[in-house]
Amino acid sequence: MNNRTNITASGIIVFRNKNNHPEILGLVALPKHRKRSKGKYDVPKGRIDDGETPIQAAYRECYEECGLEPKIININDPVIHGPLCLWLGEVNPDDDVELTANPYTGEYEHEGYEWLTVKNMKSNCLNYLRPFITETEKDIWEHFKIWRK
Repeated sequence: MNNRTNITASGIIVFRNKNNHPEILGLVALPKHRKRSKGKYDVPKGRIDDGETPIQAAYRECYEECGLEPKIININDPVIHGPLCLWLGEVNPDDDVELTANPYTGEYEHEGYEWLTVKNMKSNCLNYLRPFITETEKDIWEHFKIWRK
């Protein structure tokens, strides 16, 4: 298991069931991040503020960046790589995404968003997110089986 004491940022890989197909929310990264990280799509995430737990920061960042409050399906088993910790969260297919400006800087952190297939997200996400998407892909499909029952 990864060491949770070195976590400085957290977030949520948001997914939904759209017409019996799982989709992941891809936030369109700003050009500087796309160039540096060789990808297009980001997930809601950010630094953990003083006094916050990683899961509190993940929920806050998700709400601040896209206006969503997903139901975490891997609450006790987040994916951790280096200083970043991500959970997997489900929203309803008709939940509205609302991109907002960062409350501290007043600037938008993403240019837009798209709902993507798991494969498309994995192929086109910022490169450092790929291991997270790869590791959670199985969980998404396992959870998806529940919808089909």
